[in-house]
Amino acid sequence: MFFLLGIDDTDSPAMEDAPNSTQDTAALALVLGQKMESLGLAKLLNISCHELFQNPSIAHTNSNTAYCLLLDSDPQKMREIDMTTRLTLRGQSAATANPGYALASWNQIDPEVVVWGQRAKISILQRMDAISLARRSGIAIAGISGSGIGVIGALSAIGLRYDGNDGYINWMPGLDRLAGIHTQIEINHFIQFASIETEHQKRPALDDRILFNANTKPILKNGRIIVKVYPADNKQTYHWQS
Repeated sequence: MFFLLGIDDTDSPAMEDAPNSTQDTAALALVLGQKMESLGLAKLLNISCHELFQNPSIAHTNSNTAYCLLLDSDPQKMREIDMTTRLTLRGQSAATANPGYALASWNQIDPEVVVWGQRAKISILQRMDAISLARRSGIAIAGISGSGIGVIGALSAIGLRYDGNDGYINWMPGLDRLAGIHTQIEINHFIQFASIETEHQKRPALDDRILFNANTKPILKNGRIIVKVYPADNKQTYHWQS
């Protein structure tokens, strides 16, 4: 069964009085996913990043982002996943962070949760409203420390990831090996995308040479993971670049 685990620690940087903290939410999400795998609780399929509304009154550093881990696990392990999330966020978040998380099985996400995520991209939302909505939907949710306002972004992340039309994939198996010039035939040995295409849905031939930048970020579109490319200059040794 698929599970969505949204986290947001308000992007607070690590502080000297919290030497074991993780530098940002992206790194924290990967630490958490790898811990799930090492404990045999779940398989980490991918991690998506979702940018939310930015306003001076919203706690964040450089950007207001939340992350969603897509996990494959046995429903009977949900309680252990929940507890591991709590312990990891408590131990890894910076002293000044306000971390929160939301955990749901794929079939628990209802339209209200999707709308919540969409609203979080354009307006300021309230912590207690996030908690109330999650509880009505049977979604596990909690603020771990500080004000706990991370629950707002955490619930938003799972709604947006479920909808499948927002954000980009920050981590998936093989993404760290993608940089460089490859054909689709070559990359299919270590990573799978739903599609590699231009803005107008034109797709390179399987043996076309594609330059993948080191920071290539596949996007989510209609629930599919897609890499956007555009034609390269005729003088280049490759046909496309990301």
